[in-house]
Amino acid sequence: MKPDLNVEYCGVKFKNPLIVASATPTKNAEYMRKCAEAGAGGVISKTISPEKLAQRYSAPRFTVLHKRGWPEIYSNYSCEALSTIDVDDWFPEMVKAKKACDEYNCTVVGSISGISIPNWQELAKKMEDVGVPMIELNFGCPHPKDLGYKSGQVLGNSPEAAAEVVNAVVNSVSIPVFTKLTGEAVNIVESAGAMKAAGAKGVTVINRYSSLDIDLPSGRPILHSAFAGVGGPWMRPIMLKWVAKIAQAHGVPISATNGIYTWQDFVKAMMVGATTVQICTAIIYGGKKFGVIEEILQGLENFLIENNYSAARELIGLTLPQIVSWDKVDRTSKPTSKVDNNLCDGCAICPNWCFKDAIKMIGKGDDAKAIIDPLKCEGCGLCSSLCPRDAIELKGDVPVYLGDFN
Repeated sequence: MKPDLNVEYCGVKFKNPLIVASATPTKNAEYMRKCAEAGAGGVISKTISPEKLAQRYSAPRFTVLHKRGWPEIYSNYSCEALSTIDVDDWFPEMVKAKKACDEYNCTVVGSISGISIPNWQELAKKMEDVGVPMIELNFGCPHPKDLGYKSGQVLGNSPEAAAEVVNAVVNSVSIPVFTKLTGEAVNIVESAGAMKAAGAKGVTVINRYSSLDIDLPSGRPILHSAFAGVGGPWMRPIMLKWVAKIAQAHGVPISATNGIYTWQDFVKAMMVGATTVQICTAIIYGGKKFGVIEEILQGLENFLIENNYSAARELIGLTLPQIVSWDKVDRTSKPTSKVDNNLCDGCAICPNWCFKDAIKMIGKGDDAKAIIDPLKCEGCGLCSSLCPRDAIELKGDVPVYLGDFN
């Protein structure tokens, strides 16, 4: 029997927890239809704003850092602002998007970014009139700056101002409102609490970081010569931390985003407290385009079956009670590392990782092997984690958790 993938986020039902985030893959009705056709449980439309500068993109706007690590580990470095479609033309586009997505039981969420309190309210009301069941307020976009008013990440960095916007929007519509948080807030947990207190039904955790990289020959900032947004698979541990902390502190419904590239990332996000999980970089940079949606959902379903879960929602928050405070960390167990001579190829790298001088090489040439002195080994895990042949195992009286190295 197939597991139930349905979830309910902020009172709105989704056929599965995978949502395509507000970005290029949801830039218009046709692309939102493609997301729905690929199996997404929901789509969040590209953020609409009357700000003309945010509607005009520079070219090029995408590049990649750490390319040698692609597709496993790399950085999405880009400057993609808000919707390029003018406000007056966007809402008819949303009507088409909703009609197309309804055919696939895919929930369409509206995303807005205003230039004043009245404008935030106006955009929210128009979005509600389209018939969407909920609205995401974009307080995280790393690009809109130097505009003379607080927008995107700048607004998200000011919990008081952001809470004022939330309260105004919540009081102007009858559908649930949730906020997309910036990772650069002074205290993201406090920001989430302020959004909840102002009436937000949930939070998206977290948007990309503002960043800067340089062209070495010229010293010029790459791409458009201004600060850009950075994200990618490397952000998963950072995102997981903030989802967990916010879930523990506020118990607010969370939609996780950033660092999601595989089904394993997806499952981990739910385990730390996310009800829904948003993907974007995996579609844009992954090489499978919308095909990654089916791949992640199939991986999620297989995981549920193999581990005897009847529903995806059983994963939500599974990790939270297993997180201990720093003062309660186990400091008495002492595992030790041991070399498997059948796997060791004598590469002689591991002694360079040992700061207790517990590893030495014996033999010569093809017969060389590493050997570890258990009396010197402090069980730090470095050699076991880094061995290119997985020839070193760390074992002790209690289970050892070094991760899946992905």
